[in-house]
Amino acid sequence: MTTLLDVAERAGVSKSTVSNVIRGTAFVSETTRERVERVIAETGYHPNAIARSLKARTSTAIGFVVPDLTNPFYAQLAVGVERAANVHGYAVLTAHTECSPAIEKDVARALIERRVDGVIVGGISLGSTLPTLLLDRGTPVVLASLGEIDDPRLGVIDHDDTAAMEAIVDHLYGLGHRRFAFVSHHMREHAGERRRLGFEMALQRRALTPVGIDDGATAVVAHNDMQAIETIDYLEGRGRRVPDDVSVVGYDDVPMAGHCRMQLTTVRSDAMEMSRRAVDLVVTASRDGRHVAHREILANPLVIRSTTGRPPA
Repeated sequence: MTTLLDVAERAGVSKSTVSNVIRGTAFVSETTRERVERVIAETGYHPNAIARSLKARTSTAIGFVVPDLTNPFYAQLAVGVERAANVHGYAVLTAHTECSPAIEKDVARALIERRVDGVIVGGISLGSTLPTLLLDRGTPVVLASLGEIDDPRLGVIDHDDTAAMEAIVDHLYGLGHRRFAFVSHHMREHAGERRRLGFEMALQRRALTPVGIDDGATAVVAHNDMQAIETIDYLEGRGRRVPDDVSVVGYDDVPMAGHCRMQLTTVRSDAMEMSRRAVDLVVTASRDGRHVAHREILANPLVIRSTTGRPPA
């Protein structure tokens, strides 16, 4: 493997001159620069990014942590983070945790060891220590799509899940529904728990209590769109038509939710805007040498399509 010293010796210059050519941090004559660049091209030399980060105390990389990359919303968020980071000249290290507290701790340690300049968290387990582990080491952290963790050092780009659940229940209640169920996946995730609590609060305001999906529910609210789609398959596999027998609502408005064969009623979450703002905040904080310490709420309107209707008579 070609080293910096190898390039310097072949070009007849010092190691610091080679480093200056690569980083563009000091004046190097045009003749010398061309000679060094020619040797770099001939040898295929690639600077060691980790070694550079140890010296410069910056890695020009940010971490991105999500519980489930197979979920289209998180996949959109990942693409948005990659695009926005690229604009700033940053690479992205992505970690998929499956909402496992043990994996989250390992991820936090790995990101700290790699000296990432900041971390964007798209989802974590209930009671996760990941944000605190990073913050305590001086790493700027932005929570994207979850914001109930009470730490003033955090950056938060969030949606108002409580208001969204109120809008969902209000829509269904107005159609005549009185028997509501909430469905979620097996992960004990912050966002899912918050949406469930918001759903139950909306029912309580109407003197209602949730029922099971197989206990006569005429309206089912899902934690996210993928859960809603699975619920529609489950219901129709048991002879219950959507929306004639049961109304179903999702959350996130992933691309497939609006397809003509699906037309899922759902809450719109703008993953691309959320990721762009998260990257802007974490990069700015890193360059300023501070925590993000900023919170903002993005709009997430209810999008009414064809999976909701009046309950059966």
